[in-house]
Amino acid sequence: MPVRGAHSYGLSFDEIIKLLGGDDESRKAIALLRKYWRKGRIPKDELDVETALTLDYFRLALPISSFHDSLSWKMRFFAVEDMEIPYIVRFFIEDVEKGRGDWRKTVERYFKAIGEGRAEEFAKIFEEMVERSKNLIICGEDIVDISMKYGRDGGVVIAEMKGAGLISPAVGCGAFGRVKAPLYEINRFFAILLENQRS
Repeated sequence: MPVRGAHSYGLSFDEIIKLLGGDDESRKAIALLRKYWRKGRIPKDELDVETALTLDYFRLALPISSFHDSLSWKMRFFAVEDMEIPYIVRFFIEDVEKGRGDWRKTVERYFKAIGEGRAEEFAKIFEEMVERSKNLIICGEDIVDISMKYGRDGGVVIAEMKGAGLISPAVGCGAFGRVKAPLYEINRFFAILLENQRS
């Protein structure tokens, strides 16, 4: 069941906690994000295993260390250690603090902040990426096709989406249908926000 925002501009923190499951771990995860979004890192001494797993599962924060310095979220070592908060999550928490918990507006604001013109297109691109994905995995060729539809360079879009924390390289390349290409994982939390808004 979708959660409709009581705020005039989107979701409240209580509604976000419901989207995450409404349990103690969800409440603690949101409390930690609210406390540390400015710093971008949650210290390990603030974390317990269940809360760290919740943050990682929804891609709200990720372990700092990774196998072979990989950028892939799936290659991050999972131990209770400091966790970094992706930029797009930091922007979203800031927006919710100001009463504007709308994922589209957050995506637009982020891409404006990094100097992109027509920043609203990035929310549309992300939405199309979620639609084309299978289990939140999308082929790089699909991202390039979507980007071209908006007159954008696919490589630049991929790099900027990774920098934001909206996607991460999936481990290796592999067969995705009949196409062999790099694969990317979509941020689960932002995909949930999109699906909630559609319902």
